[in-house]
Amino acid sequence: MPISSGLNSDLIRVGIILPEDGIKELTLHWAESLDVESSASIPQNSCTLNLSADTDSFSVSQTDQVLTELIITASDQVDSLSSRSGIKVDPVIAGRGFHWEKQIPVYLPGQLTITIEKGNFKLINTLDVEAYVACVATSEMGAEAPDDLLAAQTVVARCWSLALAEAKHLDAGFDVCNDDCCQRYQGTTYLTEHSLKAALDTRGEVLTYENAVIDARYSKNCGGMAEDYDTVWEGGTVPYLTHFWDGPEPLEGLAVDDFQRLWNYMDAYCSSKRFESVDLAGMLGKVDVSGSYYRWEQVVEKQLLLANLKKYHDLSWTKITGLQVGERGASARAKYVYLQGLDTHGHAVEQKLVSEYGIRQMLSESFLYSSAFIVMNSKTLESDDHIALKGVGWGHGVGLCQMGALGMALEGINYRDILSHYYPGTTLENL
Repeated sequence: MPISSGLNSDLIRVGIILPEDGIKELTLHWAESLDVESSASIPQNSCTLNLSADTDSFSVSQTDQVLTELIITASDQVDSLSSRSGIKVDPVIAGRGFHWEKQIPVYLPGQLTITIEKGNFKLINTLDVEAYVACVATSEMGAEAPDDLLAAQTVVARCWSLALAEAKHLDAGFDVCNDDCCQRYQGTTYLTEHSLKAALDTRGEVLTYENAVIDARYSKNCGGMAEDYDTVWEGGTVPYLTHFWDGPEPLEGLAVDDFQRLWNYMDAYCSSKRFESVDLAGMLGKVDVSGSYYRWEQVVEKQLLLANLKKYHDLSWTKITGLQVGERGASARAKYVYLQGLDTHGHAVEQKLVSEYGIRQMLSESFLYSSAFIVMNSKTLESDDHIALKGVGWGHGVGLCQMGALGMALEGINYRDILSHYYPGTTLENL
């Protein structure tokens, strides 16, 4: 079967540590029982390597070697994976660029290629696609997730990996990164028998459209209505990535037509009403301290916006006077917004913020939950020192809604029907 674009391979290369992470000290560790191969000599019975970066090379404290590259390999066969199997790498950035960014250790199967770039470490993990998919499903979901939710997420992760429609990182020498920019991948660190079983049970299963593996986008919470692909990304419409009310009994019309109607919609599969007695952290993983997914309100200080204008657009303004949403997509997500203010000469100026990503980046210290919002203090905004936003959802809202899929799974809906719901017109088959 042809693949729409991307890998066409059994292997995937994951960027784990990137030069921009600024990591100069790195520790590798593995169990004595693990069969490890290395491009450099390792002292007998040594299971730990401490690496220190220099300008264009790095030293290995256990061997007094100075290297420009180290390749170290462990098994990556999905059948042999287990929790925390592989090579432990510490530290690794999780949540890169988001407000939950932190350093964590991760356990990686497969091949690790370590080099130096711009005086910092760069680490690429090359492994079997099925092993990657099993680990991604666990990283994206909690250990207590229902079987059908894990199965759906596993199939989606496999499709996304094989289609590789965005291909953001090929120029950097790898296919995907390890974080929310692509798919959250933390190796076997949080792998469970539960999630591994989902990967083995669905091995090779993909969604196809017109005989090609689909571009399976997904986000945390659609907010009640899935969004159209072309609201968020360029390239035109995608037939299976379209808008719909995400509930058992869809409403008529679009969310964009009446934001208050959307705000009051509590029947969606991803509605917070469905999870009042559910351990969301156990099922979805705890990546955000607030837990606000379906509905949220946020105050954005104008001083932050002025700083972000300089940071992201190299613009020096002295005042913010207005924020107006331009065109919206079906789910009320903004396609672009206009930020108004005064420059250093006191002249009225305006900056158009384009793309869902650019809007969310600009209107937060790290990243706004979504671009589906209204301005609460629009009448007093010019004199206020802040902008008050009222919004729905977390993420771009296109394709599978992870919390919606959880809501469906908790109702006993099987993963095939979950996938059919979020990717209408597609076919589930074995690659």
